[in-house]
Amino acid sequence: MKKISVLALILALSISLTGCVGGESKLYNAFNKMQDITSIESKMEMGFTFEAEGFSEEEQLMLEQVKAMVNNSKIAMNQKAKYNKEKTVGQAQVDMNMNFGGMGMDMNVWVDMDMSTDELKIKEVIKMPQMLMSSMFPNDPAKQYIVLDMGQMMKEENAEMNFNELMKFGKEFQPKLTEFMKEMQKDFKPGIEVVKQKDSKVVNKEKLDIYELKMDDAALKGLVKDAVNYSLDKKEVIEFIKEYMNAVMSVVVLPEGEKEAAEAEVKQGLADLEKQLPEFKVKFNEFMEKYKDVKILGDKGIVIEFGINKEGYIVHEVGTIDLRIDLGQIAEVVGEKAPEMKGIIKLGISYTSKSYNINSKDVKVEMHKVDEKNSIDYMEMMKMQMEQIEKMQNVPVPAPAK
Repeated sequence: MKKISVLALILALSISLTGCVGGESKLYNAFNKMQDITSIESKMEMGFTFEAEGFSEEEQLMLEQVKAMVNNSKIAMNQKAKYNKEKTVGQAQVDMNMNFGGMGMDMNVWVDMDMSTDELKIKEVIKMPQMLMSSMFPNDPAKQYIVLDMGQMMKEENAEMNFNELMKFGKEFQPKLTEFMKEMQKDFKPGIEVVKQKDSKVVNKEKLDIYELKMDDAALKGLVKDAVNYSLDKKEVIEFIKEYMNAVMSVVVLPEGEKEAAEAEVKQGLADLEKQLPEFKVKFNEFMEKYKDVKILGDKGIVIEFGINKEGYIVHEVGTIDLRIDLGQIAEVVGEKAPEMKGIIKLGISYTSKSYNINSKDVKVEMHKVDEKNSIDYMEMMKMQMEQIEKMQNVPVPAPAK
C-alpha cells in the first residue's frame, strides 16, 4: 500500500473542512443539502485571462501566443441530471460550448448509470468537437460519437472486482463520508474568518441569502494549515481511513492465497501510518513555513459569492480566482538558482453559475441514440490507435541517398 495515497486522503479530508469556516454553518449546511438533490438543471459560464512576464525573449514570444489564445476565452455549460433517492440510478447531460481564441467548439455528454443491481451499468455517449473527430477519422465523416461503456469494459477486461460489494460501497460510503464531515466540522475552529454573510438580494427574481468567501494568499495557506493540523490530531480521521481501506479491499477480488497477504499489508501500512503521523505533521508544518512567502494567489485572491434560496439550496454563484506563479521565487526556496527558472505567470478565472428546477419532475434526460455508423466504442478506438502507432514504428527508415 502506498502511503502517499492515504496521506492524500487526509489532505483531501482536511481541505474539505474549509466548507464551513468563519462560523457560517448555513453555507456548509447548504453544501450538504445539495448532495440530497434528485434532479437539477444548471448553467455556468467561465472566462479566463493570462499574463506572463520576466521570461526570456524566446519564451515570452511563445507565451504571447498562449495569451492570445487564452485571453477572453469562454466556456459555457448547460447541465441537467436526475437520480433516484439512493443515487444508484441516474441520467445526466452536459452541453458545452468552448471558444478559444475565436475558435468555437461544441461538445455534448450523456451519462446513464444504474448501480441498483448486481450488474454494473455506466454508459457515456460523448459528442466530440467535429474538428477533433475529423482529425481522428478523416476517412469516416459519419463518426460523431464516442461510446464509453464501463460495465462492458470491466467484463471484457475481466476486472477483478466484486460487483455486489462495489454496489454496496457506492450506496453506503457516500452517506458515511457526509456524516463524517458533519461530525468533523463541529469542532473545527480555524483562526481565520474567510466566509461572511452579506445583505440578502434578489437574483433571477428570487430573494437569496448571500454569503461571500474571500481569501488572499496568506488566508488560504493559513486555512489549509489549520485544517490539516486539525485532521492529523483527530483519531477519528485514522478510524475513518481504516474503514475506507477495508471497504476498498472488499471490492477487489484477489486470487486465492493473496487476499490474506494483501489485507495484512494494508493493516500493517495503516499501523505504520498511524505511528508516522506525528513526523508527517512536523514535516508538513515545515513545508508550510518554508513556502509561506511563495505566493500562489495574486492580489485579487479568491472571491466567491454564494446565494442560498429559501429551501436552503445554493442556486447562485459568482466567483473570481487570481493565480500567480513566480518561478524564480519557487527556485530560490528549493535551492535551484538556474537562470532558466524565472518568470511570472498570472492566470485569472472568473465564473457565474445558477441552478434551477431542483427536485423538479420536469427535468428530463434522454440518452442520445447512437449506432455503429455514427459512433465508435472507446476501447475499439484505442485499439485502432495502438495499431496505427505500431505500424508507424515498424515503417522502415529509407537509407540516405548516396
